[in-house]
Amino acid sequence: MNHPLRMGTAAPGVTMLLAMGNPLRRRSDRIESLMIFTLVMLFLAAAPGLGWWAGRSNYLAGVRAEKWEQTHVFAVMAELVSEPTSQTGTPVPRTAQARWTAPDGTPRTGLLPVELESRLGDRTPVWVDDRGNLRDPPLDRSPMVHALLVTGAVVLGLAALLGGLGKAGRVLLDRQRARAWQREWLEVGPRWTTRR
Repeated sequence: MNHPLRMGTAAPGVTMLLAMGNPLRRRSDRIESLMIFTLVMLFLAAAPGLGWWAGRSNYLAGVRAEKWEQTHVFAVMAELVSEPTSQTGTPVPRTAQARWTAPDGTPRTGLLPVELESRLGDRTPVWVDDRGNLRDPPLDRSPMVHALLVTGAVVLGLAALLGGLGKAGRVLLDRQRARAWQREWLEVGPRWTTRR
């Protein structure tokens, strides 16, 4: 026996349901479906471009910073010119006066943090900028990995933002549906109850 829907001989109510959608769907249900569809399409349209832009920008910034450090940050040897000292009652951090030569040949001196076993005359590597000022060592950068992490964070952030908008929209629609249900119940409820 052939299925009636395949043969085009469905019952009149089924035909109307297929042609017009679910007659029990409220206007707010259609709005919610449209809102969810719009948010999903917005995510699918925006996520690739936004993720690519954020990842590329971060990668290029990381490469620029790495190149800058390669040309402006140098490791030089500093010689301790005083015995290391520490604050009273604490073994660390210990510091000592040291001298080193800046990349331009200028002699420099300053106070350095040193290891516990360091002594007068010891040599220790320090990081300086192109003028010989002390600075932190260059970061161990991995621009590609960092760019991928940023891309993932931006895409997840976009998903969270759009999900939050969808949740807020559903809350507003649920409030509207609850008010509509209450109005209808106030109208119909008294007809169902009898007073004695």
